[in-house]
Amino acid sequence: MITEVRVAPVTLPMGRPFVHSGKARATTASVVVSIGATGYEGFGEGAPREYVTGESLAGAVEALRAFGPERLNRMVDVTDLDAALRALADLDLPAVVGGARPMPAAAAALELAVFDLVCKIHGVPGAEALRRVPWLAETLTERPEPVPVSYVLDMATEPAATVEQLDAEALRSIRHIKLKATKDVGDCVRRADYVREKFAPVATLSVDVNGDWDRATALRAAHALRPLGIAWLEEPVTPRDWSAMRATREEGGIPVMLDESCWGLDDLDMAAQLGAADLVNARVSKCGGIFPTLRLIRRARELGLNAQLGVHVGEVGPLWAAARLLSCSVGRLATVEAGKQDEWFPTPLTEPPYRVNRRKYLAHPLEGAGLGLVPSPALRDACHWTVADG
Repeated sequence: MITEVRVAPVTLPMGRPFVHSGKARATTASVVVSIGATGYEGFGEGAPREYVTGESLAGAVEALRAFGPERLNRMVDVTDLDAALRALADLDLPAVVGGARPMPAAAAALELAVFDLVCKIHGVPGAEALRRVPWLAETLTERPEPVPVSYVLDMATEPAATVEQLDAEALRSIRHIKLKATKDVGDCVRRADYVREKFAPVATLSVDVNGDWDRATALRAAHALRPLGIAWLEEPVTPRDWSAMRATREEGGIPVMLDESCWGLDDLDMAAQLGAADLVNARVSKCGGIFPTLRLIRRARELGLNAQLGVHVGEVGPLWAAARLLSCSVGRLATVEAGKQDEWFPTPLTEPPYRVNRRKYLAHPLEGAGLGLVPSPALRDACHWTVADG
């Protein structure tokens, strides 16, 4: 049974800032959860982002302090593998944690820690644990496989400054490029044209706006970008402006991917009903954990939409490991993001350390039980724990 629950906010400087039109991030902002049972410890992480789900780091920590051992033991029997997995898969943790205002990032930290702990107690890799959940049978591949990952270009530098550093093998291997948009449509087209020329014809290209254009700008940009063969525009207008998204798709002629507009199934169903989307960016923290993310992907496919497995900037460990688990275990994704922890955190924050093959742009599955990693001494030193006793 669970004997201890600890919660810590983590803020660390990043080796370089990550910049898009809506925000520049130069430090982490994660909440980390440690759940202990005799001889075992599970770890989870959430990435509270007020501009995405309305959650603050302090608010997430405070909410999670209410989930002590007694309460968690009533929710999940960690001694029974299948019962624990069923309980996790069935719980609406964002609502359980947040009440009337769901808290997906806080819920993700809690769910990942419980999942990791349960798997470690029973000596089961995360991918095997997922395959024990019946409703995931059609979503998961037979076994985890290495997966191609996107090449993401933010606005911290000109595209040429980073693209020119790629060797020939990387240029041949990259299959999708995600370009962060600028407010200036002309500049955005110029940057996209450069990327298209450098990678054509083998790679697809998407443009991520982070909800920063209005309807008129999105339509103007779509008409200008369409000749470049843009695969999709991600969150091209203010979140949940469904009519503007539909206009971008239909009048602008470029598919639309939801991100900040879609936390869960209600958002997805609304967008599909109104003809406002073609794809959705599924991110573990934004969705509320592993199982809500898988549920969103499954629902997207039922609606005829595709899904990208995305990440939040500055994930310190359990979150990127959870995304790695899903990206290597879920087939037919539009594309997969893997983060740039090797650039952002020169000192490894996990054991084993974050790793992506940057010559072939492949991410390999992690080995071991649960999520497949533990915090490094550097991450443990950054965690200022408080004990959950609710």
